[in-house]
Amino acid sequence: MSRADLHLHTNLGDGWTSPARLVREAIRRELSVIAVTDHDHLEGAKRVAELLEPGGPALITGVEVSTRSGHLIGLFVERAPKPMRPVEESIDEIKAQGGLVVVPHPLGRLVPSLSRRKIEALLSSGYVIDGLELYNPSPANAAQRAVVRTANAEWGLAEIGSSDAHFWQHIGAGYTTFAGSSPEDLRAAVLGRTVTAGGQERPPQRLNPGAYVAQCAWSWFVDPPRRIARRRRAERATG
Repeated sequence: MSRADLHLHTNLGDGWTSPARLVREAIRRELSVIAVTDHDHLEGAKRVAELLEPGGPALITGVEVSTRSGHLIGLFVERAPKPMRPVEESIDEIKAQGGLVVVPHPLGRLVPSLSRRKIEALLSSGYVIDGLELYNPSPANAAQRAVVRTANAEWGLAEIGSSDAHFWQHIGAGYTTFAGSSPEDLRAAVLGRTVTAGGQERPPQRLNPGAYVAQCAWSWFVDPPRRIARRRRAERATG
């Protein structure tokens, strides 16, 4: 069985981890597959792809999309859906690229997250959700973990574990186990619902409170203007 961390952030987004440090830590923690999922763009994933070498972890290009209903992760994507649209449109766009849809920190209250009512409405309307973060060690959904696990007994979505790491110390603190070692093995395991969420056995390293405050400030005041600037450049480039 191999391990994958499918929810990672870099300092090209709202994380504090450089792409180079992310690669080093993924190797040190013996992850077979990683997904870089910065908010609403792929620049972090593209930079990590340039740094990876044969024999190291394999990369899935991912994105954490800001929708009107909460965050949504797309894996195996080639472009980021536009932010702040209905979640249904984001799911359609991810699926149109052949991607997988994962709900991060479901029912979370500290960050924009899909509610139980919204998830159930999507499923009843025929929208395909492939996986659900059952273990995310960040504070984003810790209080809802037992509720999410109970709900997923009914939903039957693939059980994803991810770190949601914004600091290098937390990479691999949550992970998904799967048979095989490649991104395609991981895809098949998610679709076959044979993955398992792991990481609960070892709590993530505690950092100085000042680090969390600084990262939150970065997330609130530095990263959003950069995302707006990226969107405007992209719009100008496409006419």
